[in-house]
Amino acid sequence: MSTILPKDPVITDRESVILSNAERRNLRRKLKGSIDVAQDVLNPRNQVRKLVALKKSQAIKAAGETVQVAKNNAPLIGIVGASTLLFAARGPISRWISSLRKSKTNTPDGD
Repeated sequence: MSTILPKDPVITDRESVILSNAERRNLRRKLKGSIDVAQDVLNPRNQVRKLVALKKSQAIKAAGETVQVAKNNAPLIGIVGASTLLFAARGPISRWISSLRKSKTNTPDGD
């Protein structure tokens, strides 16, 4: 603990008390500032705000990386997407082709 008291032995009791009071006020002010900072950091609302800001920045970073991966692999993603679409639509496509074949075979002859 640092003291404001000078090393000079010619200090009266009154001056010593005044300096001690000043030192005590200074230390109390520093402690109050530290307590205020700690309360601000430990406040649940502030902790939630910090967590939201952290998760938001992580999500933005992940989204940016995902966009870059998608741009770099666009042809592959397109092929996979088209294949998935054709696989999902195979039933309707096969019915449509069958109906076209039936309509060709059911056309009346010109006789």
